Amino acid sequence: MRCIILLGFLMLVSFIACELPDVQRAKHPQHVESNKEQKMVKVEMVKIEGGSVDPFGTGNSEFVASFYLDKHLVTYQQYHQFIQDGGYKKKQYWSTKGQEFLKEYEFWAPSTYHDDYLNRQVLPVTGVSWYEAEAYANWRGARLPTAAEWALACQGDTKQRYPWGNEFDFEAVDYRARLAPYAVGSREKNVSPTGVFDLAGNVWQWCADAYEGPDFRLDAEPTGVKSGSNYILRGGGWMSLRKHFESDYLYYDKPFHRLFTYGFRCARDLN
Repeated sequence: MRCIILLGFLMLVSFIACELPDVQRAKHPQHVESNKEQKMVKVEMVKIEGGSVDPFGTGNSEFVASFYLDKHLVTYQQYHQFIQDGGYKKKQYWSTKGQEFLKEYEFWAPSTYHDDYLNRQVLPVTGVSWYEAEAYANWRGARLPTAAEWALACQGDTKQRYPWGNEFDFEAVDYRARLAPYAVGSREKNVSPTGVFDLAGNVWQWCADAYEGPDFRLDAEPTGVKSGSNYILRGGGWMSLRKHFESDYLYYDKPFHRLFTYGFRCARDLN
């Protein structure tokens, strides 16, 4: 009788293990297979035409050259391939400060990597620091967008308040009705004039720019891409206030913070 019970238990464990998605099974860094041996998850980018933009609503416009931007936020499925390819161990993808960050904390995956409600691969990856976002972008042959590029993708030539228009739309982000991010591209109304989805209201998005202003709510000025102790995030997340979704709203945080509302998307030069 005990043998039968034990056999049944082993079969149940085996069945559950087979049903778990890859992102949940790969719990340790030794589960690494070469990215050259696996098919890359397709990433769609949108060409954003160059133009003038006032990134932070200060009345100071700047010209942004044409570039490519991810149509969707980086997903867990896409980020998982970076982990599988040993991305956390390959120094060529990490800046000097990024390597110091890894050495100090010994991270090998996002902070939300094991949360049950985030195991769906079509959800945007969250719980990543600025250093991790930068390393993933380098691995993919891309980069993080600047805050001005993000604003241009959000506004296009309309200068509108939100990615979807000038009026707040509850359906665009399913405001305050969620306890987690939603699948990328699943809100048809949450698309900008340039054809980019989820620029606001799903997860905060890391930008390439450092910010050293005295107060991000007052007289914010673009700093350009340079090193700093704080880095800009745009778009607001699934727990944010409405004002955070505005196309010129500025927020920043320490590059080593890995909040469950922080994600990103990648950009690339035309050439």
